[in-house]
Amino acid sequence: MTKKKPWEPNGYLSQWLRSIYEQKNDIPGLVAAVARDGKIIFLEAHGYADLEKKEKMTTEHIFRIASHSKTFTATAIMQMQEQGKLRIDDYVVDYLPWLKEHKDKRFLKVTIRQLLSHGAGVTRDGLNQNYWSLQAPFPNETRLKKDILEAELVLDNNTKMKYSNYGYSLLGIVIEAISGKSYNQYVTDHIIKPLSLKNTKPEISEGNIKRLVTGYSRVDRNKKRLPIKQINTWAMSPATGFCSTAEDLCKYFFAHIIGSGKLLDDESKKEMQRTQWKVENVDERAEYGLGLEVDYINDRKLLGHGGGFPGHITKSLFDPKDKYVIVVLTNALRSGAARIAFSIARTIDYAQSNEDLVKESLLKYAGRYEGLWSGTDFVPIGNKLLSIGADSWEPFQQPDELEHISGHKFKITKTNSFGSEGETVEFKMDRSGNVEHVIYAGEKLLPEKKYRSEMSKKKVIG
Repeated sequence: MTKKKPWEPNGYLSQWLRSIYEQKNDIPGLVAAVARDGKIIFLEAHGYADLEKKEKMTTEHIFRIASHSKTFTATAIMQMQEQGKLRIDDYVVDYLPWLKEHKDKRFLKVTIRQLLSHGAGVTRDGLNQNYWSLQAPFPNETRLKKDILEAELVLDNNTKMKYSNYGYSLLGIVIEAISGKSYNQYVTDHIIKPLSLKNTKPEISEGNIKRLVTGYSRVDRNKKRLPIKQINTWAMSPATGFCSTAEDLCKYFFAHIIGSGKLLDDESKKEMQRTQWKVENVDERAEYGLGLEVDYINDRKLLGHGGGFPGHITKSLFDPKDKYVIVVLTNALRSGAARIAFSIARTIDYAQSNEDLVKESLLKYAGRYEGLWSGTDFVPIGNKLLSIGADSWEPFQQPDELEHISGHKFKITKTNSFGSEGETVEFKMDRSGNVEHVIYAGEKLLPEKKYRSEMSKKKVIG
């Protein structure tokens, strides 16, 4: 048996991610990372950071991580509670007296916890949110206060979850009122510097703009994407302003794992990670804590956050029990970043549920083989050899299972009713002991590079 795991570099995850980039998303570029116990075990970049300049994406490129910013803001608030400077069940007006002028007197009962958990009923983005489509600048503090005072609570506070960027922007003003510092300076001093997050900033700046990827629009009817200018988020930095790299985010979210000894004491982390509200009207089970999204893969609880900024879609997950972090960063709208992150999580979950160790004799069959209709990945997991469609979004949801018969021949023992259950898969080996081709239920498949080389020479198939 060998300790090689399918999500490590040069394993299945690398192969799958390349396939998703090439075949599925039609996105300019992406970076994905996996860390375990605070150490990076997978880090890859695909595509382009800037299409017009033909600048290749690297793992050092910086992205707008948008609503990941909320996790930093919530962390700062919890630090202040630990220091005795506030209680999260205090009324917000205790720290922002100007809110007493609000015509909607329900605002007097809004608490810091309700803002943290999106349970305050505050307007999501104000009465005029054209800044999200870059038709106006993001609001400064004067504009934000004016907007808040003009907008009544949309829902009664403390009744249900209603996501609010303005609510988190208010929390940024609370942090400024208590600390006497700008929000950006406080989070830099108390979160970014202590963790040595060298590529993380609460806003775009001269120091990171050169390494910031170009963001792109969704695909139009002509199958084109337009580049999007980067702008400052001003008073909304606590909700959506942050920029970072995949590696920094792995380090940051590991610090949130109970027992890491970083950022907060464990009691504060428990409170942040505890479910405050269920997310309604979504396909999968989802909840929200204090600045953290709560998701589930089978029985596995995952925490983290997503981010959507003009031209940037991102998603981070961390497993508080097994101490791994997943980060996916993309530089285009409608890119599927969350779907990629959850697929990586399911890959890890399946592998851990079916033994970490891979049977040595199965490794020689691992790889991608292609034919006219599709590509097939052969993936050893524990004692099993799996067959997976090369373009599958959820490779381990229902993989085909192969049982060894003799020599290099296997039988398909588990597949769906449209598959080839009971039929054989035979690997034909060359003199060096490498796979020359595969006969899969009667169809000849070639190794990926060989198939693509042969197809590049053809003008007509057949």
